[in-house]
Amino acid sequence: MRMANYLIKQVQQFEQEHQTLVPTIYQILSSFFFALNHFSVKLFDGIPVTQIIIWRCALTFIIIRLFNQILPLQSYPKNQKIMNKLLFRGAIGMFGFLACFSSLKLVAVSEAVVLMKTNPIWTTLILVYVLRKEKINMRTAIEIITCIIGVIFITKPPLIFGNENSEYSILYLIGLCLALVTGLETAVAQVIIKSLNNQVHSFVILQYFSLFAVIGAVLFQLYSPFEDMRFLSFKEAVILLFSGFLGCLGSMFMNRAMMLGKVTQMALIGETQIVFNILLDLLILKQMIGMTSWIGIGMIATSLTSNIMQKN
Repeated sequence: MRMANYLIKQVQQFEQEHQTLVPTIYQILSSFFFALNHFSVKLFDGIPVTQIIIWRCALTFIIIRLFNQILPLQSYPKNQKIMNKLLFRGAIGMFGFLACFSSLKLVAVSEAVVLMKTNPIWTTLILVYVLRKEKINMRTAIEIITCIIGVIFITKPPLIFGNENSEYSILYLIGLCLALVTGLETAVAQVIIKSLNNQVHSFVILQYFSLFAVIGAVLFQLYSPFEDMRFLSFKEAVILLFSGFLGCLGSMFMNRAMMLGKVTQMALIGETQIVFNILLDLLILKQMIGMTSWIGIGMIATSLTSNIMQKN
């Protein structure tokens, strides 16, 4: 207990001494852990996505409850307004998870990623034009546009670059809309997290999100037209637990980054996850990267470097 309190004080002191740098570090770490988490999913052959979600979010919920025994977390705020925000964050996160993985079942992954990664645009529009809590200058707008174009170059969606084998149907259109809804949901979740700054601990937000996600995944699996759950081998269970832990770390750092930093900039820095995924495919799976992907990586790196320099 003493060691835990000492570490907490050290982290709090570090956050106070480096108020500009810390959110950026947290968001980059979040992107890195999420990239590892998504990369590890490729190791699961034949395991339904809902089963992966349940394992990850159940593990996250258990970890947060353990932290609750160490940290002075107020899991059930007495303020009704704060509680409503936590419940809304949990619910919208649940629907976002379901929309995300349903989209991946209906459309090409590359196209889904493009639409999901439009969340910096939605975040900016919500904060600047709806809530009027942040202002955007021309430089930031250019950085966001450059970053989104970079994402398109990396994922090379058939809808934009052309693909003779792609079939366009009503279900495909629904899949594209669900991917777009996921990007919008991510933006709304980030805004809610920011609004809860200094009101609740970031772990409490994650607790409600993971609980709602487990419930949503279970209900979705009951009526899912896709794969059925199956028993896991010991190796699969260990890898799945490790993958869930990586996702938990990613969520923890993301929530903290959104609370401490400027939401529009943190959302933009979150695009580094795509670069991390590309590098993992290159270094571990030995996949070849085309010229358009390198151009996309360069555009994202340029926009992020410009954004960080502007922030400093």
